[in-house]
Amino acid sequence: MVHDWILDVLTDLRDFANKNGLGETEQQIDQVMVSVAHEISSIRGIAQGTARIGHVREFSRTIAEGRNT
Repeated sequence: MVHDWILDVLTDLRDFANKNGLGETEQQIDQVMVSVAHEISSIRGIAQGTARIGHVREFSRTIAEGRNT
C-alpha cells in the first residue's frame, strides 16, 4: 500500500496522454504500470513471505478494460 501512490500518478499521466493524442506515450505508460504493479507485488510478497503475482494479471486486465472505455 505504501507504494501504490505511484500507480495513481502513472494513471493520471496515462489519461493526460490519452486526452492529448499521445498514443505512443500512453502505450509506454501502460507498460510501465504493469512493471510497477509487478514490482510492488513482489515487494509485498517478500514482506509477507508470499509472492502475489496474480495481482499483476488483475492490474493488466484493468488497464485493458480502461482502454476500452
